[in-house]
Amino acid sequence: MNADLLIKNAKIVTPTDTYEGCVYVEGGRIAAITHKAEAGAAREIDAAGRHLLPGMVDEHVHMMDPGFTDREDWTTGTEAAARGGITTVIDHHRSDPLVYTREILEDKTAYIDSRSVVDFGQLGGLDVDNLEHLRPMWEGGALGFKGFMCDLHGVPDLSEGVLLNIMREVKSFGGTVMLHCESDSILNKAKEKIDADNRTDYMCITDWRTPESEYVATLDAVALAELTGCRVLVAHVSQPVLLEAIQAARSRGARIYAESCPQYFYLDHSHLEELGPFVKFTPVIRSAETRDGMRVALGRGMVDTIGTDHCPFPRQRKVDGLENIHDAPFGIPGVETTVRLMLNAVSEGVLTLNQMVRICCEQPARVFSIYPRKGCIQVGADADFIVVDMDREETLRDADIVSKCKWTPFDGWTMKGAPVMTLVRGEVVMEDGEVTGRAGYGETVERVGG
Repeated sequence: MNADLLIKNAKIVTPTDTYEGCVYVEGGRIAAITHKAEAGAAREIDAAGRHLLPGMVDEHVHMMDPGFTDREDWTTGTEAAARGGITTVIDHHRSDPLVYTREILEDKTAYIDSRSVVDFGQLGGLDVDNLEHLRPMWEGGALGFKGFMCDLHGVPDLSEGVLLNIMREVKSFGGTVMLHCESDSILNKAKEKIDADNRTDYMCITDWRTPESEYVATLDAVALAELTGCRVLVAHVSQPVLLEAIQAARSRGARIYAESCPQYFYLDHSHLEELGPFVKFTPVIRSAETRDGMRVALGRGMVDTIGTDHCPFPRQRKVDGLENIHDAPFGIPGVETTVRLMLNAVSEGVLTLNQMVRICCEQPARVFSIYPRKGCIQVGADADFIVVDMDREETLRDADIVSKCKWTPFDGWTMKGAPVMTLVRGEVVMEDGEVTGRAGYGETVERVGG
């Protein structure tokens, strides 16, 4: 065997098994998997008994580039992803211009091509009046589509009537609709009272962006998925009761899935009271009881996928909200910390490494039609890996953050379990916390099977 790379002495982790083995890589893809090294290779990496996972497929990032490079750009954002153990990012449509047509999608792909360190894909945007552009965007390489059920970030809310037509159209060509589920009417009514009471305190956002708003919108999404048969992913679910509702709908035959994010397994109202704008995201932080319920649900397999919802802003934009929470934008960085937070949850016994691989790697790749090229360790797949040291303890520090924002809401938190090497198509892009990948190495990911 004339392999380019051999990774030996690894504990290979899949959703169903963990075993000792070696992986041979040729031309950026997995050529063979053996229990013992059977031949040499041009390069060798000795995993020394550490775990080898597929690289994380992050289905939920907002690089916001082109257009908002004060927040992040494709090089800093994907350097941060590489440092965090993420080998594929799927960017959403909130760049400038918003990705509402095939022409804009293809222009953005060309723009990213010389800038990304890791592999990438895109979601097309869902607007109130771009129904005729959805199939062309799909044919132009979109991995799916993203929409909001509330007015947020300058993107209009989509009514049930608009979404019904969208889902019928997307179902006709086999795509996926990803939805931010908060009810616009409930949010607006709650905000009227917040404004009438002149509230600017940190906790007021929990009385504005209530659990009820997420609940109603999610059940609407469930109903629409059942009516149309469209594949739907509900973004950043923050409540166990909604995980149960989505799972129940799937048991009835609906093609609907639940994404969540690490912040909903770690943070609660006490962190909002302490950190204010630095933990302002939406759906907002829930109670400690809800957070604990999310951790239980995670271990029970009720979360289908994990995304980072990477949405960084410069520190000063958050500082602006220290006196008035409304003056800070919604969003936190996530690509550097998510794998570490999930590994720490494994160390705490919340879930297993096998479960983590399923929801961080395999399932996102399946939902967005890039499996088995991405999200797995099997012959023929891209050689995207994380080498993980489950014994390593690291304290997260703002000073170490590669993302352009240079901060994390988890500053000072100690995590057990860390990615020590990241490989994209057989090339090392991070080693021992240092990013070694170059801008332009990342490639656009094409759907498997059309």
